[in-house]
Amino acid sequence: MKKLLTFSMIALSSLFANAQTECDVNYSVYKEFLNVESYKNALPKYREVFNSCPQYDKVVYIDGIKIYKGMISQTQNVAEINAYVDTLKMIYSKRIENYGEASSVLARCGLDVMKLRKSDTAYVEAYHILAQSVAADPANPDMSGVSAYFQLAVNLVAKNKISNDEFFAAIVPTSIAVKKNVATNDAKYKQQAEKIFSTLSTNMSKLPAQQSDFDRLFDEKYKVSNDIAEAAVMSETMSMLGCEGSGLFAQTAEKLYSSNPSSAAAASIARYNRKIKDYEKAAQYYGEAIERESDNVKKSVYLYEASTVANFRKKYSEAVSLAKKSAQANPSNGAPYLFIGAIYGSNANLCSTDAFVRREIYWIAADYVIKAKNTDPSLEADANSLLKKFSALFPNKEDAFMHSVKPGDVVRINAFDSEVTTARF
Repeated sequence: MKKLLTFSMIALSSLFANAQTECDVNYSVYKEFLNVESYKNALPKYREVFNSCPQYDKVVYIDGIKIYKGMISQTQNVAEINAYVDTLKMIYSKRIENYGEASSVLARCGLDVMKLRKSDTAYVEAYHILAQSVAADPANPDMSGVSAYFQLAVNLVAKNKISNDEFFAAIVPTSIAVKKNVATNDAKYKQQAEKIFSTLSTNMSKLPAQQSDFDRLFDEKYKVSNDIAEAAVMSETMSMLGCEGSGLFAQTAEKLYSSNPSSAAAASIARYNRKIKDYEKAAQYYGEAIERESDNVKKSVYLYEASTVANFRKKYSEAVSLAKKSAQANPSNGAPYLFIGAIYGSNANLCSTDAFVRREIYWIAADYVIKAKNTDPSLEADANSLLKKFSALFPNKEDAFMHSVKPGDVVRINAFDSEVTTARF
């Protein structure tokens, strides 16, 4: 019996060794073809390794993605492409089965489906895969997956493919988790988070119906936390999403302010009051936020928001002054210049009783709009739209001649502030 057992062990060892040798050979063969991008020639031996040696090496799964992406790049046939995408999904699934790392692997899978699938439902399919990526590690989700997940959620809610409630469930818990992690992660993570949140904030500003619904959903699904750090994260999340009109936001802001009357807490109260159109109270708290803030980038934001409140109060000189201070605090911020241009362009008739001087105001408005897009190229589309409008209202040559103004003349005007511009027609 002992001899029989020994013989069996030797036989099994021999079989395993032979199988391992076969895997080594097949791996080497497909690698040679893959290295010269001969994807179809690599495929037969790759399949043998994939099917027979699922735990040979994690690189086998990485190679499989390269092979099938290479084959996708070499065909225009939609049916073939979609079949290859199905295989990519299977490879990702097997990799998770054998090596884990579900959050990051599902993120890559979702991104590939989003980019490669040829179907009207590709975005919905990718969205659900990315939702699984986030759910696999909700406390610390893969950041590339989060970025794509948010982009797809915005796209789908805008097209009524998902409801506002589902959109909220996709965006808010993940945003809170990422914001919590910023304090304990490295600079790269913080940079990724800031980029994701900047894009999301911009997109949310284009979805006013969803913002309004989010105010309701925040009140329904969350309560004011007794933990100050958690309350701060909630406040930041609501501000980032433009949801500053909810009772939860107001209560959280007051709690943070009573615990620590910091610039951020004062700004939160200011934002709530700006949202509910209590501009006097908003101006008061913005003033406090600006005074308390030492970080110039944050101060620039508070100054800019305070300038919008002054504009709502029709205190245009104050609005221009605050916007200029905002630009000085953060020279890379072009938004204050665009806002100044809009203030002058919208209120030129208030600057003078002289019809010619009122037209000169549009030179000033255009100057600031040009400065805005030169400072921040992302503002170019909005800036060009305003420039087209303002340019049509410039003084004409005949009126300028009657006022002894020639092209290139330096023109000084006391409007909402003392301004200098150049005559052009």
